[in-house]
Amino acid sequence: MKIAYLSRGHSVYDRRFMGKMVERGHKVYFISYFPGEKVKVEGVENYFYDYTSMHRINRFISYQTALHLRKLLKNICPDVLHTGWIPDMGFFGALSGFHPTLSMPWGSDILIKPDLSRFLRRITGFTLRRADMITCDCQLVKNRIIELAGCSPDRIVIFPWGIDLQTFRPSDLGHGVREKLGWKENKILIMTRSMDKPLYGHTTFIQALPTIIHAEPETRVIFVGSGILESEFLKTIIELGIKEYVYFAGSVDEVTMAEYLNAADLYVSAAVSDGTSCSLLEAMACRLPVVVTDAPANLEWVEDGLNGYIVPRKDSTVLADRLIKLLNNENLQQEMGRRNLQIAKERADWDKNFDILEGIYRDLDNKSKSRN
Repeated sequence: MKIAYLSRGHSVYDRRFMGKMVERGHKVYFISYFPGEKVKVEGVENYFYDYTSMHRINRFISYQTALHLRKLLKNICPDVLHTGWIPDMGFFGALSGFHPTLSMPWGSDILIKPDLSRFLRRITGFTLRRADMITCDCQLVKNRIIELAGCSPDRIVIFPWGIDLQTFRPSDLGHGVREKLGWKENKILIMTRSMDKPLYGHTTFIQALPTIIHAEPETRVIFVGSGILESEFLKTIIELGIKEYVYFAGSVDEVTMAEYLNAADLYVSAAVSDGTSCSLLEAMACRLPVVVTDAPANLEWVEDGLNGYIVPRKDSTVLADRLIKLLNNENLQQEMGRRNLQIAKERADWDKNFDILEGIYRDLDNKSKSRN
């Protein structure tokens, strides 16, 4: 099958999607009009443009980009157009008039962006209504799609993206990380979210750290990820006098991410808003107990007291309390970790879950050919 994949294209998840498409034998055309670096995937045909500079009349930039896309798709002749990040790439795909189209929101483009302006809300609804099918990663996002666009629930398929269970699994590779850091006997907390958005809750977690370290001086913290807020977070940590307890690992590949997760004792997410978090699933697959916020999508994976703790969003006091409680109970850590590993195997297997997406592609292609 020929699949045109229209996305911003700078995420590890773009690489995962396209890599799996190629692995399954599909011909993939990666199209992006978003500025900046893009992921590269062997076997994919790339078409990269910068919509912010390719047109002379900025007032009509979306329509001009959509016209360019329409011509490109006419030349490529894909069986399906897969679009992601609703307010820009998804919108261009909707304006192009191509069918069949699968629209795939990423989370914040549905949960947060439409509330920023009336214009963003309108183009989000327009884009979703023009799609032949929509897929999302959790019930929360599905409900939001119905609210914004009035789409029939039958047109929306929940598809948890999942993770590579061959990469993210319990292993002894974390010992090397502990030795490198000189933390062989320490209790390690880990947060693995990018540092480019306040909504991921790094500030709340950092505010909780002095209390945690005072109660448990052997605690150490690994932050994996990078972004424009990293220097701000580091400054706060220095001001709090806890720099010696914290390690910034930066952005890493998936294999290294798994090593850091296996070096840790507990996974932390203080996100204010989220869809199904692949970072959470990666930690669960590495048999970690988790402490996460009550962002609704988290509740689809974590039951308070059973396989982790749920804490209120933006509440550093409760976050510190639950982390200290779990740090002091190794048996509970192990029990929660075992449950998380089982959940990940049952519900977060990327290979199995991709079958759902591939089935949508086939249904769209078959329906399109039957109409023609």
